[in-house]
Amino acid sequence: MKTSKKTIYLTGFMGAGKSTVGKLLAQKLGLGFIDLDEYIEEKSGKTIPEIFTDSGEACFRNLESEALREVSVKTAVISTGGGVTEKEENRKLMKRTGTVFFLDAPFYVLYERIRDDKSRPLARGEKEVLRERYENRRPGYEWAALTLDTKGCSPYEVVQKALQHFDE
Repeated sequence: MKTSKKTIYLTGFMGAGKSTVGKLLAQKLGLGFIDLDEYIEEKSGKTIPEIFTDSGEACFRNLESEALREVSVKTAVISTGGGVTEKEENRKLMKRTGTVFFLDAPFYVLYERIRDDKSRPLARGEKEVLRERYENRRPGYEWAALTLDTKGCSPYEVVQKALQHFDE
């Protein structure tokens, strides 16, 4: 599938490389880059962990959906949060307004990348709870138009895989 350079969404579980790959891909395509989590932090004046602590995950997901609606009108590469696809309305919006890539990797690879990351509130739990969350979220990622396997790949290699799907 070939795609044009409009709004590009990167989805996937925590640690898939959405932000890192997104910045590099945006640079290669000459587009802006938006990290949805950073956008939410700027808009709310709180960090993601603070939002989770003060208001809970449900409140964060509502803020995330609102932020997604706001940025969906931009021509940019957008790195989404790992849970953005849990809401059907978000999946429909992304599909309607852009091209969606799923950055995929096995759980054990992602776990190694995130297990000591204190900035991820949902990564602080037990490994098996995290694995269950990963399994529950997979169907929300797999509807994406394009899947890129990130296992064993550098961010630059993932970008090269993504670039193969764009018109000149």
